[in-house]
Amino acid sequence: MRRALLVGSVVLLLASLLLPAVGLVLGPGGTFSDDDGNTHEGNIEAIAAAGVTKGCNPPVNDLYCPSDPVTRGQMAAFLVRAFGLPAATTDPFSDDDGTTFEADINALAEAGITKGCNPPANTLFCPNDYVTRGQMAAFLVRAFGYTDDGGGDLFDDDDGTIFEADIDKLGTAGVTKGCNPPTNNLYCPDDRVLRDQMASFLARALGLDPIIPPPRPTTTTTTTTTTTTTVPPVTYFVTVGNADMVTNVFTPATRTLKAGDSVIWTNAGGFHNVVADNSSFSSGAASFDPWVYSRTFNTAGTFPYYCSVHGSAGGVGMAGTIIVTG
Repeated sequence: MRRALLVGSVVLLLASLLLPAVGLVLGPGGTFSDDDGNTHEGNIEAIAAAGVTKGCNPPVNDLYCPSDPVTRGQMAAFLVRAFGLPAATTDPFSDDDGTTFEADINALAEAGITKGCNPPANTLFCPNDYVTRGQMAAFLVRAFGYTDDGGGDLFDDDDGTIFEADIDKLGTAGVTKGCNPPTNNLYCPDDRVLRDQMASFLARALGLDPIIPPPRPTTTTTTTTTTTTTVPPVTYFVTVGNADMVTNVFTPATRTLKAGDSVIWTNAGGFHNVVADNSSFSSGAASFDPWVYSRTFNTAGTFPYYCSVHGSAGGVGMAGTIIVTG
């Protein structure tokens, strides 16, 4: 009965979520300063306008951290805001006491959307664990009450996994399209869900239209004799893969740059992505060319990365390193 009431309230909820976006006028660059040009920027703005996300750097909240992986605690907060779930009357888990997301986790459990992370006891929620794409499918299927699996077996890489049925239902509902466009015969169930990807999943599920902000203006300084344009940082290019797809490498594998410089990875061929060893940055799920991913490195340090399909963390396989000097 509790699940039925939750699903039955979705129509009213969607109407209320759409109200804030009516007539919404965003300033140049939009709500957040770190998602400009991101593929998911329109959906990030959509869930921000609906009050589903507030940002990742309270109390300022001018950042969204699009490349950060989503934790189970954060997932609870996203869904509680999306559904406007009431405060819980029970405290079912022992490992979230005093955490930022405890109230959201309890509300999610009382609504029947989560069961815990240690079946069959289910006394733990594991709030700091990262959410995989398979787990995310289960969360959303329970939350939205999807039942149609479209005949099943929509993807080739989830056969026999515990989340296969949920993944098929999510795909049939149009919330996910796959992880290897344009073929999209793969779902990548074990990949971590990043915050920008989560925005698109939620926006599609909630029926929110993308909101594209106007671009930020180019900064110029005019004097009586000259006009100067702000000089951009030096940009370094790293090619991903090989155009003939014979060798899977990053070329060059190591780049040394100064703080404030940028790196642009371009996929020359094949099914690849870029993932930092410590998950501090990522181009998202692997996909075929063409794609371009860029990142500015503002602090000194060594940043190893790899391709989650053909490489592995720690510099083994298809891997590379960015070295940033002061």
